[in-house]
Amino acid sequence: MLKVGIIGGGFGLNVQAPIIHTHPNMTVTAVSTVNRHQLPKEIEEWDHPPVHYKNWNEMIDNEELDLLLVSSMPIYHYEMVKYALQSGMKNIICEKPFTCNRTESEELVKLSKEKSAKLLLDFEWRYVPARQKVKELIQNNHIGEILHFEYHVSNPQFQRLQESKRGWLGQKGKSGGMLGALGSHMIDTMRWLIDDKIEAVNGFVHTHVPEGGGEVRDADDAFFINGKMKHNSTFSLQLVTGVNHGFGSSVKVYGTEGTITLDNDKQVNLGKVNEQLNEVTVPKRAVAPDYVSERAQGYFHAFYPYLESVYEYVVHDSLDPSLATAEDGHESQIVIDQIIGN
Repeated sequence: MLKVGIIGGGFGLNVQAPIIHTHPNMTVTAVSTVNRHQLPKEIEEWDHPPVHYKNWNEMIDNEELDLLLVSSMPIYHYEMVKYALQSGMKNIICEKPFTCNRTESEELVKLSKEKSAKLLLDFEWRYVPARQKVKELIQNNHIGEILHFEYHVSNPQFQRLQESKRGWLGQKGKSGGMLGALGSHMIDTMRWLIDDKIEAVNGFVHTHVPEGGGEVRDADDAFFINGKMKHNSTFSLQLVTGVNHGFGSSVKVYGTEGTITLDNDKQVNLGKVNEQLNEVTVPKRAVAPDYVSERAQGYFHAFYPYLESVYEYVVHDSLDPSLATAEDGHESQIVIDQIIGN
């Protein structure tokens, strides 16, 4: 049974912890909150609730953990992961964005190698069944050589941005903004799906709704990125949230022998040359137990199979090609830095 510790009182406790609790070979033995010190009722009602720390250093120092999840605000990732590595932690998962800049991410990659530690990134959306199917189709050469990759998202948050606080997510100085929160996932998805390196990139971020909920924001709520890959394909990534109507997410992969589309992470279509696009069967999503909170259920279909791969890597040293490492996090951080001018 892997003993798991989590740092962070938001996503870590409300999403990750409840899903880890369903895994037969993992148990959350300790958690550390940073700012919000109230444990979710769901966790308090477990038969064996985790030890609750309010100082993450003490948790790392006092607990014998097999796996640590760093799920705090991004501005703390570097400090926390570095301390854990220097303290001898051998298995660490860090939330995205990896760090605040490429200098920090590069240092953590080097340090993890020096310490012979397994440092992973929580790019769990690689494990969405529909994305796994797209990856399979590309790997099996159904569309030939990649010509162009497009990933566009529109999420209608205009009214919410006007009425509600965003907190640190709206503050550039705290590494807030959609480029880090979601762009990091989108950059990683592209790199992983088409298995290529980014050679040239340009783009910009924008804030459509700079005020709302009694706060002023300077972090982006939209971004627009395009560029070229090492093997000469091109790409376009964009996300807008400050709008009144959204059309979900759309991935299109154009190849010399055909095209693949992915709509809202559910429907996959494949079309060969001179043929129409036809829907492809996608494996069913994993379903969370009924006692898991509604918020955690929304992540279960991706995070649970991600945990399965983490377990195999930690216990059996078997690295699933879909499991994102620190190097993947560093590559995404390089692109983020280029866009925001770090």
